Amino acid sequence: MKKRKNNSSSIYLAEFRDKALEKEFYNAEIAKNLNYIKFTILIAGLVYFLFIIPEYFLIKDATLFISIFINRCIIFVLLMFLYIKVSRDKTYFSLIYWFTAYEIIISLSFIYVSNQFPSPDLLIQSFGVMLMVLTIFLINNRWLYSVFTSLFVSTGYFIFSTICFNDVPFAKFSAAIVYILIVIVLSSISSYSINYYKRIQYQNTIELLKMVENDALTGIYNKAKFNQEYARLAEWAEQQNTCLAVVMFDIDDFKEVNDHYGHLAGDMVLTELTKIICKNIFQSDLFARWGGEEFVLIFPDVRLKQAIERVERLRNLIAEYTFGEIGKVTCSFGVAVFEKGDDLEKVLQRSDERLYLAKNSGKNIVK
Repeated sequence: MKKRKNNSSSIYLAEFRDKALEKEFYNAEIAKNLNYIKFTILIAGLVYFLFIIPEYFLIKDATLFISIFINRCIIFVLLMFLYIKVSRDKTYFSLIYWFTAYEIIISLSFIYVSNQFPSPDLLIQSFGVMLMVLTIFLINNRWLYSVFTSLFVSTGYFIFSTICFNDVPFAKFSAAIVYILIVIVLSSISSYSINYYKRIQYQNTIELLKMVENDALTGIYNKAKFNQEYARLAEWAEQQNTCLAVVMFDIDDFKEVNDHYGHLAGDMVLTELTKIICKNIFQSDLFARWGGEEFVLIFPDVRLKQAIERVERLRNLIAEYTFGEIGKVTCSFGVAVFEKGDDLEKVLQRSDERLYLAKNSGKNIVK
């Protein structure tokens, strides 16, 4: 498992520098707020469309009303499409681009519609743009994209206003620019702080989980996490009518290593041995430190003969490795297979009995 530094240097522009971690965080954030996001999209679509009711009474030009009605229908359909996409997607990182595109489209649509009313007021319309900016920063999007979108929409509004509004006093126009910029700056600062501390909290949560689930010395799963994962794998094996190979092993004569070379050297053996195993097992395999110099492995969907072949390869790799000044170290292995209805105690007992047999047969053996 990749070690992550829990400090501010790992975050830049309110995002993790590590792209994989940023993607992991964003997916978790959307998953956590999925119902809220779906509800917001649905309500936004309905509210945006229902504005056609007051517009029916305010706009006397039938052609203009029809064009606005079509505009609102298109936005409503687009939002319903986004609602369906968010509901069906299993990975959410691509939604960053969807949200940004929708923010721009809806904002420009809002500016276009709001300026079709008779005798529009610049400052009142500016207030609507401020609300759009606030909404943009409330959406779960990348901070930098939110800043870009709010600036893009505001710039578009002022260009549109320059074309549509005649004889607007410079002071009024300048005031509108200042007000909108203040909202963008304040929203940007607030959004940056929120995004920054959300990621710090996420990092801290990951580190706490690692402390709870992983062995402090070797970094692999500890006994408690192994028990939890075994229950999941056993349930899966029952449902799929397949098997699990369970391997228990320990380091031969490890006490002599500690007594002769010291506990720091013993810790080095444990960490180096862990690295050897981790490099030579599959991602789907489960590897944990059971206690002291004893370890346990699970190979999902692997039968006894294949498991013994895989373990024999691991045994050879360990036996051939040179552990610094200590030199050669060997391990003994006991292999058992999960049977339908087995609980953890039963299958580990069979594996432990095979390990005991390997020890009594001369060590550095797979049984």
